[in-house]
Amino acid sequence: MRRIPTTWLPVASLVLMFCHNTIPVNELAHNLGSLSVEEIRDRMELYIEEKAGSKEIPGAAAALFRQGTPILWVHKGLDDDQKVSIASLTKPFTSMIILRLSRSGRLDLDESITEYFPELRAQIEKSKVGPEKKQTGFSAEALDSVTVRMLLSHRSGIGYEMPSNKREQFSIENKSFPLPQTQKQGKFEYSNFNYHILALLARKITGKPVGSLVQQWILKPAGMKDTDASQSSGAAGMVSTLEDLTRFCDFILRENEREDSPYYRVFEAFADDDSGKPRDSYGLGWHVFAPSGRPALFYHSGTWYNAAAEIYILPNEHSYFVHIANPPNFRDKETIRYRSDVLTMGRIALTRPN
Repeated sequence: MRRIPTTWLPVASLVLMFCHNTIPVNELAHNLGSLSVEEIRDRMELYIEEKAGSKEIPGAAAALFRQGTPILWVHKGLDDDQKVSIASLTKPFTSMIILRLSRSGRLDLDESITEYFPELRAQIEKSKVGPEKKQTGFSAEALDSVTVRMLLSHRSGIGYEMPSNKREQFSIENKSFPLPQTQKQGKFEYSNFNYHILALLARKITGKPVGSLVQQWILKPAGMKDTDASQSSGAAGMVSTLEDLTRFCDFILRENEREDSPYYRVFEAFADDDSGKPRDSYGLGWHVFAPSGRPALFYHSGTWYNAAAEIYILPNEHSYFVHIANPPNFRDKETIRYRSDVLTMGRIALTRPN
């Protein structure tokens, strides 16, 4: 466990005015308006200690680092080295693998997936000569337009739900996926299937499962000894600890600045936008909030039964917030409220000046 010193460094001011992709910001944000970082930190620690240990939240743990210095480290009902499922927080790890393969010239982010999975072309041709069917918006021909970048950013047109009609599906290596919907291509629609395909792509190129690549290229160099990626589907399946997720944050912040690293300036790649315009959208494997037109805050969450995990990173400030918990039912109202409150306090404490 990391010890928290009695002094720490301030960060630059950043206005926080966004909503998490799944949890609405509530009135708590307004109530915290006049509090200092120390007061918010203390309130968050007390809140976690109060709520954890209940049937809704059996255990929880959180850490807050500002400019590399820990100012919060709290856990109750969940040791800081206890493994929990991180669900969709697996996706940023998969994104790093794909970006590394791209930087090494082994794949092109803007290439159609049909170039990597030639069997898709036969499925496209079959759809052209098949029996007349009702127009549903699903299109095999649209597969030609799906790029690796679209999969990373959830803009492929491939939906979240699997259609029951077999003619609205396609397959890669005997795994079924929803056909893309032409009218949705280029628009954000979160779908685990995108990252399932990315995992197959990584294996196609390297001959190794994506979990093995995560172990070799991220977990081992980051010193994440208590994290297991062997069951990664690309979209979910990893387990980790509070301690290890802070190591992950330290690792990508460090590698982001090391010129000889395969992850050098990787946050620019995550952002996938150099327009200079303010944004709150999904980049390549991370949600990105840029109030001043530059990538300022990167965040991702993962929730499922017995799983809740989230990371928020301010790369320009070397600061981050990590939270994990093991709620039996992530749809429970008390669980949703708990996560909303903790994440609101964590985000504000992370971004507020001293």
